[in-house]
Amino acid sequence: MGIEPTLVAWEATVLPLNYTRAGPDYCRACDCYAIRAEPECPGGLALSVSTVRIDPAIVPGASSVHKYLLAGFLCLAPVFQCVVAAEWTPILSPRDQIFPALVLATANLPDSPSRNTRVIGDSNGLIGVRMRAERDGQKVRIGVELPGWLRPSYIEAELPTAGKRYSIFPTLAWDFDRLRSLRQPLPETINFSVRIGTGAVEERSLRVRMRSINDAPYFISNQKSSTDLSWMFAAYVDEDHPRVTSILSDALALRVVKRFDGYQSRDPKLVLKQVFAIWYALQRRGIHYSSITRTGNSNGEVLAQHVRFLDESWQNNQANCVDGSVLLASVLRKIDLNPSLVLVPGHMLLAFELSPGGERAYLETTRLDSLQPGKNGKLDENASFKSFTEATRRGYATYQAAARNFGDASKPEYQIIDIGAARALGVVPIGAR
Repeated sequence: MGIEPTLVAWEATVLPLNYTRAGPDYCRACDCYAIRAEPECPGGLALSVSTVRIDPAIVPGASSVHKYLLAGFLCLAPVFQCVVAAEWTPILSPRDQIFPALVLATANLPDSPSRNTRVIGDSNGLIGVRMRAERDGQKVRIGVELPGWLRPSYIEAELPTAGKRYSIFPTLAWDFDRLRSLRQPLPETINFSVRIGTGAVEERSLRVRMRSINDAPYFISNQKSSTDLSWMFAAYVDEDHPRVTSILSDALALRVVKRFDGYQSRDPKLVLKQVFAIWYALQRRGIHYSSITRTGNSNGEVLAQHVRFLDESWQNNQANCVDGSVLLASVLRKIDLNPSLVLVPGHMLLAFELSPGGERAYLETTRLDSLQPGKNGKLDENASFKSFTEATRRGYATYQAAARNFGDASKPEYQIIDIGAARALGVVPIGAR
């Protein structure tokens, strides 16, 4: 049926373990790295990249393959200015923008203690303050507020060592429902407050750009460093969306399969048949390929893609390569199959395991519109099956052409994003309705 066995017994899954802020601190204000020669420079970011093996006992289906995580997260901070003494600077990542999708996707990540002792508070924080301690044990109170979006959020901290710089992140009280509802970008003003010891409260405001919930940041780049955020696409996979149940009901009504039982049959052919039944249902719906991906991003360092939610693809009968892969991955997760999103330069396709932890099939979801219902609204099952076979053949060919690049840390545009691994680490569906 156009499916060929894979020979690679590993996968590169890009996920955040925590927002690491250790390493070479780059100050854009004075154009230096404050790691050796310029220790007095307080500005800067950090890049820490490591490869971590997931214990098979933690991630289901990992018994026959090694699940690897490329956990590299750059402190995506805005332009800092060098400060002295008790001066302080707001931190807002990435690049003075707020991506609701990023906030929601990471809301349930475990708050792992940072190995960097100069990070205080929320280890997954994106908004906070950077400051230098005037004296040992200096006490501070940091506040952040974004009216209408973020209730006043505070943290009281003690800065251990005089002369050292610290990044302080309060746990933020977001209005998650309002974040989910934001469909168009807009400017806002975020307020920061700092109280040092028993001194007066100092306040500053920063203009920020609120992005649409559909904008998925997937790569941050500049001349000095870069950050891969492609794991963000896993947050748009939503196996609990009400539309998924409707799609499965439509697929069952076609009588291609009697039931959706995941891997219970232990027969890869029956697994393929279940996926085809869903494919057939989507084709009968008349899903068309759409190449819309552009976002209204004015910052060239933050690469983002517009991703439709399930109900948008369904109601509008449109999907690009990412939308189609996310849609099918959501339905496959619901029937207990193990899907992955396969990212190659400028494109995405779907993969799914034919047995738990075993070989994968690859599916070119843009082929959904290679066949459309006739004027009578009907679609021939044999013709649909032929298009499905061709989609698996093309998907496998795309994977094979790129196979040697997966797992290469120098080529982050090649990724296999395992949705199950993402869920195990706390990357949850955004849940927009």
